[in-house]
Amino acid sequence: MSVAKYYDKNIFCLEGDWETNLRKKSSVQSALQLLEANLEIDTIYKTCSTYEEFCSRLHTLTSDKRMYGKYSIIYLAFHGRKNKIQIGEEDYSLDEISNEFVNLLENKIVHFGSCKTLFIEEERARKFLSKTGAIAISGYAKNIDFISSTVFDVLYFEMCQNYVEIDAIEINMLKNYKELCEALDFKIYY
Repeated sequence: MSVAKYYDKNIFCLEGDWETNLRKKSSVQSALQLLEANLEIDTIYKTCSTYEEFCSRLHTLTSDKRMYGKYSIIYLAFHGRKNKIQIGEEDYSLDEISNEFVNLLENKIVHFGSCKTLFIEEERARKFLSKTGAIAISGYAKNIDFISSTVFDVLYFEMCQNYVEIDAIEINMLKNYKELCEALDFKIYY
């Protein structure tokens, strides 16, 4: 059984660009602010537009456990495709990401707030978990709407605060938000 180290799970979020039009302001940042204000969760929010920046920020998070150890949810908010996230103009697979972070995501829940990234075989998810040491990965297996998926992410992160057992998080998400889980094709592997 996968068990988180803490009930209080702070969130480290990396977000890519959603729009090419610089006037558009789409962002998950306000959802994180809602969680901070109402659940007293600490969050770190950073944008990134290159894979090098993505890796550098995650390596910083994982290298200083004293400073960042309680940031046990990694929220990756990017455009996605089957088994991939888009960072800048390039797509990166779960395999590429897991190769970069071998044994570095211990005690972390990695949530992909992106379209289709978890449209994968269970074996691929298990490989990611085994290689990185993450206790769970979650996200969506189909194209999703920005607003409804961001609202779902807030509900999911709230549920993550209530349990240390990952299966209890999954059971209670399905119990309380079954229709939304199905509509978004939410997946969680642990």
